[in-house]
Amino acid sequence: MLRANKIVRIILTALQLMCIAGAYILDDLSRKKVGVNHHVVYRKKQYMETVLKPEHMMVYGIILGILLAGVAVYLIRHRRRDYLMALLPLILLTFVIGLLLVLPAAIAMPAYVYILFLAVVVWGLEVIKAYIKLRQVRAQ
Repeated sequence: MLRANKIVRIILTALQLMCIAGAYILDDLSRKKVGVNHHVVYRKKQYMETVLKPEHMMVYGIILGILLAGVAVYLIRHRRRDYLMALLPLILLTFVIGLLLVLPAAIAMPAYVYILFLAVVVWGLEVIKAYIKLRQVRAQ
């Protein structure tokens, strides 16, 4: 069981790295290729007018904070001493996502919407990895 958990965590880490690499490649292509740039700018405009309105950003930040607090309480309650090593990546990712939500320089990037969505996916994968690590510690 420990070996399977380790393999799953490695696969999830690889998925996280692929998401980060994909966001970087998309941002790079949006600066070099006109078709990619047009698509990215169109989608950004579409999402900024619907899902990512400035009025909704505060709500998203509060939801993200509540989710982080819930995960933190769960990990602290069940992991006892080793909870900090599982919480640190989650806190850093939450901080990065929070900055992506509010920084004007991040919002000005053409691939902002895709980078934000991929950051949320990476955060979700990190929560899954923390839960797997929790189950591994509790099984011992």
